[in-house]
Amino acid sequence: TKSYLITIHNYFETGPKLTSIYQDMTVFLNPQAVTQGQTRCVFANGFGDEGQPIIISEYGGIAFSKDEGWGYGSKVSNEAAYLERLSGLTRAIKALPDVSGYCLTQTTDVEQETNGLLTPSRVPKVDMKTIKAINDEEVVT
Repeated sequence: TKSYLITIHNYFETGPKLTSIYQDMTVFLNPQAVTQGQTRCVFANGFGDEGQPIIISEYGGIAFSKDEGWGYGSKVSNEAAYLERLSGLTRAIKALPDVSGYCLTQTTDVEQETNGLLTPSRVPKVDMKTIKAINDEEVVT
């Protein structure tokens, strides 16, 4: 069976950490790397690299709320800290030569999880024009 897209979820807190892990995608695309204990392969048994596009299909996971809640990594306390972390992660993904696209995890907060761009009531937690600017920014590799 042919796989048409490679998707990776990642919740590192910093761009440099993300870059250090994904700079050489051949490690993740090679099932032999798994047997040598280097990392986990992105493929289920029976699937493999056929030149499919690679997408970071979930990233960010930046907990930002004045209330109690859960998120990936350490919680940020203000909009500036949120935007700094998001910008660093987005730039790192855009600079990866083998990655074709990305998707931020969670549009809205849900139940106890506070990783969204919006509150559960759909109120933006950060300036949406800044989010657009981060996504529009050209990153030179």
